[in-house]
Amino acid sequence: MEKAQQFIVESCLGTSCHLLGAEDLLAVIQHLPQEIKNKIDLQAVTCLQHCGKGPNIRINGEIMMNMTPERLLQVIQQNIAQIESCSKEE
Repeated sequence: MEKAQQFIVESCLGTSCHLLGAEDLLAVIQHLPQEIKNKIDLQAVTCLQHCGKGPNIRINGEIMMNMTPERLLQVIQQNIAQIESCSKEE
């Protein structure tokens, strides 16, 4: 899969984010269908510098604080829709 057809999801695995539910966010991604996981470049980071507002995720450079599994699924769906609309335009 080409990198242009993927979006970057960086999950903070620092202590605060871990205690605030970062594992739940990773579980959401791990349970996605493979065709969706192929569109995600999942990366672990140590800290996104917003420890009191975790768990935190950075998607394509945008930090999203107080992330929930439900909200993460919505953001993933939005990013996939954007990728698919861009590939149709090409």
